[in-house]
Amino acid sequence: MANERVAVVTGAARGIGAGVAAGLAQKGYRVALIGLEGDLLRANARALGERAMAFETDVTDRVAVTSAFESIRERWGRIDAVVSNAGITNYDLLQTMSPTHFERVIGVNLGGTFNAIQASLPALKESKGYFLGVASIAAASAPPGMAAYGASKAATESLCDTFRSEVVHLGIGVGVAYFGWLATELVKTGEGHPAFNFMRMHLPRPLRSIAPVDIAVKAIVEGVVRRKRRVMAPGWLRTALALRWFFAGNPSRYRELMPEIERLCAAEAKKRGGPEKVMITDPARKLSS
Repeated sequence: MANERVAVVTGAARGIGAGVAAGLAQKGYRVALIGLEGDLLRANARALGERAMAFETDVTDRVAVTSAFESIRERWGRIDAVVSNAGITNYDLLQTMSPTHFERVIGVNLGGTFNAIQASLPALKESKGYFLGVASIAAASAPPGMAAYGASKAATESLCDTFRSEVVHLGIGVGVAYFGWLATELVKTGEGHPAFNFMRMHLPRPLRSIAPVDIAVKAIVEGVVRRKRRVMAPGWLRTALALRWFFAGNPSRYRELMPEIERLCAAEAKKRGGPEKVMITDPARKLSS
């Protein structure tokens, strides 16, 4: 057992994380699933059999995350790969965004990755393993209404790029994953916000398209197996990321759209009872009404 490869996946209750856990199990990994939705996590682990186990853990809780990684290492003897996938989002403008929502998005997406890095590093040093942080095209495209999510993903990208530089001499590989809109709970919930829909439908093609979750799952599993520095899907993201300064640095296309986005955001906040009630996609913590 000690010689078998072991992978840890955060945010593994549903969507990309659940798919990646199953995909890595098929590749011969023992898989530890980490997340907040305990019933879903345990059901996913049971479906994978004795080669999987679940930890109901908030990735923002440093003590709990460290304890989970220590338990995995103690039981299975090693950790070879970590996929830091746990993530949430919200949709609101900076002028009205709830500070609680902003801090929660940054805490889960960036802080959770930081906690996973520090908790896994002792084991990754031993195995000369691999760490993959999940970013997003939002790290480069800067669409209005997604400041917290985009900032968290851009910071995740930078965090992992720096981590790669700091551990290259130890034989540890570090990658960053980028995806466009995917048919996940994050996007499905966002579609309930009129301003989000308006914004997305006015993005340049193909930035407005929604791809199936499977393309991200396959890309991540392949990225882990091949220890890739960059993981991305669909393929057009390579061009989009190469043009990131054009997208993020050129707000001219939003000049005519912003008044309507502002109106829709204000109407949604009024309907929900204030900015602090505007939706945040965090299934395990019902911060939205």
